[in-house]
Amino acid sequence: MSEESHIVIEEATEQDLEAIMNIEKSSFPEYPYSIEIFKTLLKDYGRYFLVSRSGSVVVGYICGRIFRGKFGEIVSIAVIPNFRRKEIGRKLMVELESRFKNDGIKFTRLEVSVRNTVAIKFYGSLGYEIVKLTKNYYPDGSDALTLIKFLEVENRELN
Repeated sequence: MSEESHIVIEEATEQDLEAIMNIEKSSFPEYPYSIEIFKTLLKDYGRYFLVSRSGSVVVGYICGRIFRGKFGEIVSIAVIPNFRRKEIGRKLMVELESRFKNDGIKFTRLEVSVRNTVAIKFYGSLGYEIVKLTKNYYPDGSDALTLIKFLEVENRELN
C-alpha cells in the first residue's frame, strides 16, 4: 500500500501544535503564523482545525474559522514537502468545506499570495474564484488574492 492510503484526517490537538508549527515554518518561512495564533484557533475553532496523519506523524494541517457568523474562512493549509501532490491538501480542504456546509455556511474564502501560483491553481481546481486583489497584504509588501467558493447546500428539496 502507498503512503497516502494510510492518511487519516482528524481534529488537531494541543499535542499536534509543535508538528504544525514545523510544517508552517517550512511552508511559509517569510511570514509564518505564530504558535499563539494557532493556540487561539485551536481553542476557539477546534472543529475547523484538522490534521492529516501518516501513522502517528502529522504530515499536513488546515485551519479555518467562521468569520462574523457569515462565512467560512480558510486561515492556513500546508503539507510537508515529501507528502505534497498526493491529494492530502485536497482531502483536508474537502473535509473542512464539509464541516462548514454541515454548519450552514454558504461560502468560504481565503487569501493567497499572488506569487503562489501552485496554490492559486490548486484552489482553482477546487472551484475557488478570484474576487479581489489586495495590494501590500503580506509583511514583505507582496499582494494577495482573495478567492471564494460557494458551497453546495446539502439535501436540497426539489419542490
